[in-house]
Amino acid sequence: MAVMSTVLVTGAGRGIGLATTRAFLAAGWRVLALDKNFSGFDEKDAVRIEFDLSELDQIPKLISSLGEIHALVNNAGVQNALPYDKYTDEARRRILRINLEAPAELIRAVAAQMIVRRSGRIVNLASIASSQPHPDLWYGVTKAGVVSLTRSFASYLGRHGIQVNAVAPGPVDTELLKIIDSTRREALLKQVYTGRMGKPEEIAAAILWLATASPSIVNGSVLDINDGTYPR
Repeated sequence: MAVMSTVLVTGAGRGIGLATTRAFLAAGWRVLALDKNFSGFDEKDAVRIEFDLSELDQIPKLISSLGEIHALVNNAGVQNALPYDKYTDEARRRILRINLEAPAELIRAVAAQMIVRRSGRIVNLASIASSQPHPDLWYGVTKAGVVSLTRSFASYLGRHGIQVNAVAPGPVDTELLKIIDSTRREALLKQVYTGRMGKPEEIAAAILWLATASPSIVNGSVLDINDGTYPR
């Protein structure tokens, strides 16, 4: 009997992470759904893992306890929606840890077993904020960092049969979008080709493709899913 492939999805409790969890379940995967808070999460077929990704030193131990992981989706992220001159040290440290340092540590931990198997796929969540000015300075910085670590890890791991790619969504109808200034939301809606916000399920479909069906030459790539909100 074929062994079911396993994916670890971070930030799986809502938004893009929840949609990604559902997409993998529908595709027949075993899903390890990681989040700090599962209120409102109703996917009974997923394995819930309550974990705070700010605890970087615990990530290797966590990964070693989960068994084989064939794909990793680094989706978890925070946005503070603060002006650059209102950022506290605590807020800056937290966003750097969750959005940038934790994905790097997860990749490093998961890659060890993928190297042994000479196979594995990793998909990181970047953002249109990685390539244009953003009201939340440190959010933009972390997403630009995600693009850099995606390409760097792809160069390190590609020779071992591991693909590392990213998706860079434009405006998507999630809780993160709701906390930004309404004026910016309206400006984004004027830019998008379809005249609407993206749906989490649409981003999840792209993530699933990168993790399961994209050709091996797709490595170190950043897939723009922005509906026309390109840098201006």
